[in-house]
Amino acid sequence: MFKKMVSLFALIFVLGGALAACGGGSGTAEPSAPAVEPNGNTVELKIEAKDFEFNEKEYRVKAGDTVNVAFASVQGMHGIDIRGVNLKMKDGDNATFVAQPGEYEIVCNIMCGQGHSRMVSKLIVE
Repeated sequence: MFKKMVSLFALIFVLGGALAACGGGSGTAEPSAPAVEPNGNTVELKIEAKDFEFNEKEYRVKAGDTVNVAFASVQGMHGIDIRGVNLKMKDGDNATFVAQPGEYEIVCNIMCGQGHSRMVSKLIVE
């Protein structure tokens, strides 16, 4: 039994590595913009989630701002991903990052019901 479990875990590990290696991309690296340095400004960003919506459709900050994010789920059970910032939060979490120019999608990362797929907002960094 133990050998079968070890073999199963080894197979899962190998398959996971193979899938990660096949993750796509053209083989050529896209030139990336230089990172924006902190500008000395600190802003508080409060994101609240309730059933199937966030408290704002868009959140705006300036490039270089140090952003203190506070996330609260005020109705239902929610969490968020801020895609491109690589930030995942659950109810009551706080996080800090330096804002880089661009538009970032904010999505609920906990299946919260029939309206879950519409639970999207944007972080716009100008």
